[in-house]
Amino acid sequence: MHVTPFMRKLRKKKPMKLPPSTLALLVTLACTAAQVHAEGVPLFGQSLAGSSVFALTYATTGANSTVTGDIVSGDVATMGAASLLSGNLLSVGASTIGANASVSGNMLSGGAATVGANASVAGKVAALGAVTLSASSTTHGAGTLSALPANVQSHAQQVGAAQAALKNMGQGTALGTTMTLDTTLYPGVFSAANLSTTAGITLTLDGQNRSNQSWVFNIDDYLVTGAAMKIVLINADASNSVIWNSGGYTSLGASGEFIGTILAKDYVSVGAGTSVMGVGSACGGLFSATSYVSTGDGARIGGKGCSGIGSGFDIVDGTAVRSIDIPAVPEPSSYAMLVAGLALLGLMRQRKLARL
Repeated sequence: MHVTPFMRKLRKKKPMKLPPSTLALLVTLACTAAQVHAEGVPLFGQSLAGSSVFALTYATTGANSTVTGDIVSGDVATMGAASLLSGNLLSVGASTIGANASVSGNMLSGGAATVGANASVAGKVAALGAVTLSASSTTHGAGTLSALPANVQSHAQQVGAAQAALKNMGQGTALGTTMTLDTTLYPGVFSAANLSTTAGITLTLDGQNRSNQSWVFNIDDYLVTGAAMKIVLINADASNSVIWNSGGYTSLGASGEFIGTILAKDYVSVGAGTSVMGVGSACGGLFSATSYVSTGDGARIGGKGCSGIGSGFDIVDGTAVRSIDIPAVPEPSSYAMLVAGLALLGLMRQRKLARL
């Protein structure tokens, strides 16, 4: 084959070096893509974010009980005498607060609404049905609703989706069906066919002085704790989270100290004098996907000044993933920038060859 002078020139030509401006463009594109994070769906939807109690059927709190956060009920909602609610009381059915009870938010009912003697509602009392106010009660006005105050079917679906996503995290460490002695557990995923504890034992959750740790308990059927059972969180900070995921019902004995958010497919029952707290500033809470939530006299749900559920998890492809573990991926706008950059490189190379 005859080699022309032009072909000799091409053979001798050194590979094209990218100018500094082009290299800078590629670096900028790479950095932009790395800084954009994939967004999973929050484990709990926005509508449940401020709730501490959700029940698809009915919700009731005992006398002298305290709940920090909203109570949302798919049917009737009842607060006992001298009970306190730092949030809104929302029910699809009738709602009643007993004598000397206090609600710091609104009381909205899809049925009738009744406010007992010396009870107070800092917000508005409104209902689709009749509103009955005791002469000695205090409210910030009363009115008539034009629609139900909550979409409880959507709430129930969110709880169900959260339970399924947590279950998809896998078996983790298997636990026995009965906890009879004081026990210490380090962060991780735990599973059991069902789980019950004897009265008076202490379960210690040790965060090992690391941030963003979690304990997820996936229980196929029921969760039952004995009276005066205590959960203690040590070597942990406000970024940690504890979630109890029960495929059946959950029943907490009287005078206990419980930590974590409880999700149950069936009912949730909390004994008299028992506290259920979240971690750090989170309230934790009680959530039943298909049934009721009931607390005994003097029970306490959520700590003073707490806010939200605070799970620390998102749902990605049907599985619960810690929010901090979601890998960085470029958004569509970043891909567009990358394509534009590559097109610019191609154009520059084409012009370079055209000048040869």
